[in-house]
Amino acid sequence: MRTHVFFLGVILIVALSGCNSPEESGTQVREICGNEIDDNGNDLIDCQDPECSDHILCNMEICDNGIDDDGDGFVDCDDQDCLDAAGCNATAEICDNGLDDNGDGLEDCEDPACADHYSCHLEDCDNGIDDDGDGFVDCADQDCIGDASCNLPEEICNNGLDDNGDGHTDCDDVLCAGSSACGTPAEVCDNGTDDDGDGFTDCDDQDCFEAVECQIPEICDNGIDDDGDGFTDCIDLDCFGDAACSIGSEDCNNAVDDDGDGDIDCDDSDCTYYPTCLLGLECDPASNFGCSLIPGSNEACYYSTSQDAGYCVDPPGTAAQDDSCTDTPECSPGLVCVNDFFGSKKCKKLCHLSGVGECELICYDAMGSATYGVCLP
Repeated sequence: MRTHVFFLGVILIVALSGCNSPEESGTQVREICGNEIDDNGNDLIDCQDPECSDHILCNMEICDNGIDDDGDGFVDCDDQDCLDAAGCNATAEICDNGLDDNGDGLEDCEDPACADHYSCHLEDCDNGIDDDGDGFVDCADQDCIGDASCNLPEEICNNGLDDNGDGHTDCDDVLCAGSSACGTPAEVCDNGTDDDGDGFTDCDDQDCFEAVECQIPEICDNGIDDDGDGFTDCIDLDCFGDAACSIGSEDCNNAVDDDGDGDIDCDDSDCTYYPTCLLGLECDPASNFGCSLIPGSNEACYYSTSQDAGYCVDPPGTAAQDDSCTDTPECSPGLVCVNDFFGSKKCKKLCHLSGVGECELICYDAMGSATYGVCLP
C-alpha cells in the first residue's frame, strides 16, 4: 500500500512541474517574431518583444533615407512597403518646361532632380567643351551669340599684332594653327615631298588638284583615257592634230575620193581617226551642223550633188539667197547652187524633203536627192 502511495506522489509532482512558466521552469524559450504568440512568456508578442527589435519583420522601411531599413534587399521606393508612400508616387521632373512636375515645390533647374540635366548647365564659350550637352561647342552654340569670346576679329598671323584681342599674337594664337605663316609650308606639287605635312604628296594632295603640274596630258596612242575626261586617244579632242591621229592624203570631209583608193571621206581607212568620223557624224548641209565640231575650224557644211551628202568647206561662201553662182561653195552656208526655172544658176535655200516648216511653201526635189531639196518659192 505504501509503495502505491509513493508512486502516486511522484506522478503528481511531475504533473505539477509541467504547469510552471518558462521562467519558473528555468528553460530559455526565444520569441518567434511573426506567429502572434508570446513564445517566451514575457507578455510581449512578436515585434512588441525586445528580442524582435532586429528582426526583419519588425523594422519598417523608411522610404526616403537611402537605407534598406527592413533588410529585405530593397531600398526606399524600390521596396514594396513603400508603394503607397507619397514620395514614391511623384511624377518625374521635366527640367525645361517651367512646371513643378514632381510636386516638390521646385521647378526645373531649381529641383535637385535636374542637377545633371544639360539644360541646367550654361555653355562656357571658350573652353572647348559642350557644357550644356546640346551637341554644340563654344561659339558654335547659339547660347554664345553675343559672347565677347565669339565676336573677335580674325587673327592675322604674321603682322605682330593681337588682332582678335585674345591675348595671343600671330602664331601663338590657336586660330593660326596650320597657317603657312606659322611653319606649315604650302604643298609644292612636283618635288616628291609632303611639304604641308597632311599625309599627301604632290598631286595626291588636294591643294595640287588644279596645279599645272598635276594636269595629265592625253597620250594619243596607248588605249588609255589618261586625262580622265571620258575620251581615249584620238577620240579626245586634245589629240586633234597629233601625229598618232594624223590622216593620209584623203580629205575626210569633202565628198571627194582624194587619194583615189575608191573610198570617200569616213569610208576611207585614212580617216579612221578624223574627229567627225570617230564620233560617227556626217555634216548636214541644210542646217550647217557638224563641221564646226572640229576644234579651231571655220568650216561650213555644203551639199555635194554627186555624193548626195554634206562635206566641209573652209572658208565658207558669202553669196546670199537668189544671188548668181557657179558652184555651191560660193553660196552662204545652208544654200545650194542650182538652176532656177529660167535656166540661171542661183543660190537657193536647201531643205530636208521630209522636214516640216523649213520652207514657206514646199521643199521641192530639184536635184534628184533622196534627202535634200530646195525651198519654193
